[in-house]
Amino acid sequence: MNTDVEFHIRQNYPWNKLPANVKQSLGNSQREYEKHVLLYSIRNQLRFRNNLVRHMKKDERKYYEELLKYSRDHLMLYPYHLSDIMVKGLRVTPFSYYIGIMEDIMNSEKSYDSLPNFTAADCLRLLGIGRNQYIDLMNQCRSSKKFFRRKSARDLLPAKPVEISVEPWWVAQTGYITEDDIRVCSPSEKKAIDKMIDSGPQLAGTMEFNVVLSLYNRGFIYLDVPISDDSCISGKRSTLFTVVLQLWAVRMIKCHPCTYEVVDEILLTWTDPQ
Repeated sequence: MNTDVEFHIRQNYPWNKLPANVKQSLGNSQREYEKHVLLYSIRNQLRFRNNLVRHMKKDERKYYEELLKYSRDHLMLYPYHLSDIMVKGLRVTPFSYYIGIMEDIMNSEKSYDSLPNFTAADCLRLLGIGRNQYIDLMNQCRSSKKFFRRKSARDLLPAKPVEISVEPWWVAQTGYITEDDIRVCSPSEKKAIDKMIDSGPQLAGTMEFNVVLSLYNRGFIYLDVPISDDSCISGKRSTLFTVVLQLWAVRMIKCHPCTYEVVDEILLTWTDPQ
């Protein structure tokens, strides 16, 4: 895509405000510009509201569904900066997203190396699947084809996320919770959900740790890391990785381009978060 076109999309220029030379580069076609706007927005996982794409795509939900499909098909990092939409609106958690990616590449019998570094690192963090585990899963999948009881890729993948280290200053947010979900919750879990619904997001440190983990593992809540661009981070590598993802999300939210290549460079030294 032409860099001038990208610049004007990023600055939310409508067609009638574009300079003549930019219009000419698009063959003086408004429809062509709208196609570029949609593609740019999906590729960069832009939020629908307050961005130019909202004028080209009237169905907000469909836009996010297309964005999610593109991200998954291209093995991109989960759009953490859109967690409020992905989890609350579409009920797609980071865990379910990466399970889908892992299932896709296993069914296609792709190499583990087909995963970009940052996506592979996040898969390891959430699914516990690194290179060796992936090779083992593929061997199990292939060997099962020789027998009548064939196992699908999904059957071999984990049913819940790896237990994570939750910091007390992280913020628990409710996801998409149905009445059926509430029925399977314990009294303490129901109490925690009610409090988040009635009083808003809660600091993880104010909640029972086991309740936080249980609700998180089932996708009933998601966790935000309240940081800004100038936050200083230190600690365990797994925690640092989580914070890097949130820093990237902050930049995306504020429309400061933080490309996947930049994140990839950061993660080159974090190939195996512990």
